[in-house]
Amino acid sequence: MKEDNDVRRIFLLNPDQRLVREAAHAGVQVRSVRVDATDESALRAAIAEAAEAGLCVNPARALKVLSDPVAVQRLVRDNRLSPGGTEVASHDLRLTVETLSVHGMHQAVAIIARTPYGLLHPAPLTDDTAAEVRAVVTALLDLTGYQYGPAHTSVALTPRGPVITGCRAGLGDDPVPELVKVAGGFDLAAGAIEVLAGRLVDAVRPNRFAAAALLSPPWRLETSEVVILPHVRYVSPPGVLRPGHLVVHADSPEVAARRVASLAALVVGDGR
Repeated sequence: MKEDNDVRRIFLLNPDQRLVREAAHAGVQVRSVRVDATDESALRAAIAEAAEAGLCVNPARALKVLSDPVAVQRLVRDNRLSPGGTEVASHDLRLTVETLSVHGMHQAVAIIARTPYGLLHPAPLTDDTAAEVRAVVTALLDLTGYQYGPAHTSVALTPRGPVITGCRAGLGDDPVPELVKVAGGFDLAAGAIEVLAGRLVDAVRPNRFAAAALLSPPWRLETSEVVILPHVRYVSPPGVLRPGHLVVHADSPEVAARRVASLAALVVGDGR
């Protein structure tokens, strides 16, 4: 691998179309391949070819582990990343952590909380708790040997501390990137392209809260009507069989919850 290569080219395994679109927008050349991530020999062949071309690549073992939820849990358990065991309760706060890795250095760029109404970024954590969450996630990525790209980790916050419940390579599902952008202006997909090219990124700290609600169809309002509602910063309309979502900004978690509730009542009606 040529870490000093100035040509903006990246390697994508089983490419996420969001990253493909962002690379095209940024003028970055993409080399991609579709391979069964559980087939280590096939992974090794594809990765070796990309590495020979001077592209930044991950070890086959790292990608295989991160494609297997059972292997991730085994790694968490065997390395005691969750002191006191890996059991979680239904009332434990659930978090997702978005990281960007380059040259084996992992940067947690977002910690998002799952709430009764949807998602909230940044998660309302103390500085010490947030540091614990970041530490356990980056420790797991170190153990897998992950080197380049985004990763999406699920964490439960228990009385014993943070417990990792899952981790996979790649961006978090929508509306995670929109939340990150609304809360602080950081473009998660653009950052992922940079680290896949072997470049460091400066993640912008959130300066306000962003909340997202997933709303099942039918919507009472058209997308053009929803997008101009107060405090709405992003809208993705529903499909026939999938929910849509809207993202709002707020100065506090409490205000975010109230805004989402009132907007949901307008968009899909009370009781939905």
